[in-house]
Amino acid sequence: MKRTFLVIVMLIFLTQMYGQNETTSVFSLNDCMLYALEHSTKVNAQNFTNSNYRQDRLSALTSLFPSLSASSSINTGYGRSIDPETNTYTNTANFSNGYSASSSMTIFSGLSQINSYRASRIAYIMGGEQLQQIKDEVSLEVMQAYFDVVYYSEAAILAQKQLETSRKTFEKDSKLEKLGLKSRADVLQIEAQYRSDEYNVIKQENARELAISSLKEKMNYPVDQEIIIDTRIYVDGDSDNVTLESIINYAMSNNPKLKAQQLSFKKSQLNYYATMGQMLPTIRLNAGYSTGYYENLNSTSAVTPYNKQLKDNQGYYWGASISIPIFDGLYRQTNTRKAKNNVRIAEQNMIAAERALQSEIENNYNQMRGFRKEYIQTNVKVEAAELAYKATTQKYEQGVASPIDLQTSANQLLQAKSEQLNARLQYIIKSRLVDYYNGQSLIK
Repeated sequence: MKRTFLVIVMLIFLTQMYGQNETTSVFSLNDCMLYALEHSTKVNAQNFTNSNYRQDRLSALTSLFPSLSASSSINTGYGRSIDPETNTYTNTANFSNGYSASSSMTIFSGLSQINSYRASRIAYIMGGEQLQQIKDEVSLEVMQAYFDVVYYSEAAILAQKQLETSRKTFEKDSKLEKLGLKSRADVLQIEAQYRSDEYNVIKQENARELAISSLKEKMNYPVDQEIIIDTRIYVDGDSDNVTLESIINYAMSNNPKLKAQQLSFKKSQLNYYATMGQMLPTIRLNAGYSTGYYENLNSTSAVTPYNKQLKDNQGYYWGASISIPIFDGLYRQTNTRKAKNNVRIAEQNMIAAERALQSEIENNYNQMRGFRKEYIQTNVKVEAAELAYKATTQKYEQGVASPIDLQTSANQLLQAKSEQLNARLQYIIKSRLVDYYNGQSLIK
């Protein structure tokens, strides 16, 4: 009985452990970005926009082909009407059935239709660049939020370590005070440092929780579900060995944000050409076919058979028409001027995007190099602060240094480690951005 009970307990324990492992997953930076892209409302909205671009392109393409329509009618009349056999008015009941088909094709419209199709095709390609731009923006927002979580998580660990050190010092000095080896003032000073470190831990943990909430928002992750972040990060690019000029040259030809602006400028040009074409004459070819059946319901004579009437009543036509715009309330002229202004606006937006991208790349590149130097220097600073803290601790235990000296040394060490952590994370962020501008994917 006892063995059975132990087996049941073990099964329940294993089931709970397996369930936790199955429901709890650790998110790396790539996992966070992939999740965000899969659940992003911006990405989904752009996908629907691209679907509209696809439909616009299909509509513009089919407008180049001839139009074709067909119709059929059945009528029954009573009273005065025209007899199609004699072409005279009669006063009787009748029945008629007709069929017709017509086709029309525009053979010249000032290249308006062709330019409209080319503009719709450019818009479709632009939609792909806009989608990639939105994906990159979502990934960058998630990456920044992710590194905030990493920073505050590491900062909380540093604060916790300092709290543990100050706690041990406080407990040790409290015992020495009872033995008369430490003054009350020194112990109170150490306790003040201890309580300050407790507050700092709470502060860093709260900042970490806020950073996690922000990351969930960027990922569109359920707020009521826990998320575990893998804080192990590293630099896997080769940003230090590339020149600023090569990065800018590559980005100016391949960055999706800039390419979208360039395509928007080209699309506005084609729309302008299409609008200008509407001011030229339009030439169309037309063709048609018709036939019908008629029967006098009150007539006693034999009725011509249905199939024979359809054959005998067949009619065909074809022709050409030309439409010359003369005056329509300046509708075409104002549309042309507006289209030309849209070209100028798109050109200015493209120029602004080019300058902004160059400045953005230059700033991130210089910041990457700067943070790399800062990180190297903070390593030296942390090493010196650790040695100084050890020396001050020894002096304090020997009664040579005051509690204020110990507190100052501990704060300097924590500050140095915080600066080291910040420089390291900022260097990694800027390295990833430079790699992105140089053609590497944000998701690796």
